Amino acid sequence: MNNTLFHAPLACSLAVRMAAAEGGVPLDIAYLNLKTKELEGGGSLFDVNPLGQVSVIKDCNGQIITETSTCLQWVQLNSKDASFYREPSSSEFLQISRWISFCSTELHKQIFRVVFYDEATADVKERFLNLAPARLDLLNKHLADKEYLVGNSFSSADAYLTWFFVLSSSSGVEVSPYENLVNYRDRMFGRADIKSVILDDQHKDVEIGQNLMAG
Repeated sequence: MNNTLFHAPLACSLAVRMAAAEGGVPLDIAYLNLKTKELEGGGSLFDVNPLGQVSVIKDCNGQIITETSTCLQWVQLNSKDASFYREPSSSEFLQISRWISFCSTELHKQIFRVVFYDEATADVKERFLNLAPARLDLLNKHLADKEYLVGNSFSSADAYLTWFFVLSSSSGVEVSPYENLVNYRDRMFGRADIKSVILDDQHKDVEIGQNLMAG
């Protein structure tokens, strides 16, 4: 049995795809439509996660791993790439966990979860978008003298933040005032593995009729 990622194109599970591509961690991809919860190969996302949410990994032992932050750390731990892998007891691994948590709580759930929620009123969405500047400013300052969030090489934390940029323009989050953040985004989008995975997801999003970018 291979490791399988249950993946909705362009959704947060894209961060896991990007991390796996960069870290050289093999993953079979089970595509699904996040709006209908239907798996491309038959069955439902609810069959593997009762909450009907991604990210979900079914590892080679049949263990189910849910939550994007946990799946990203699983990729981090299972990479054999010397520049990607960090020892779990190292300070860098702790900082990777910190930034994964930041992306999850301060960007993904605090902002995206609301602004992409159809039932949220325009006023509610605006109030949550107003949370973005403080968080982006923190990132901008952190990246003033760094190419990556942690250390001198790409990690799962970078994959999560890169996913944020994939959807940021559609969410109304304005990043252009933050020079270091824009430069970081452009570097990440310029990476061959990242570029390939994003392009593949954009095509697959339309092919399966999910059209996530169209709302």
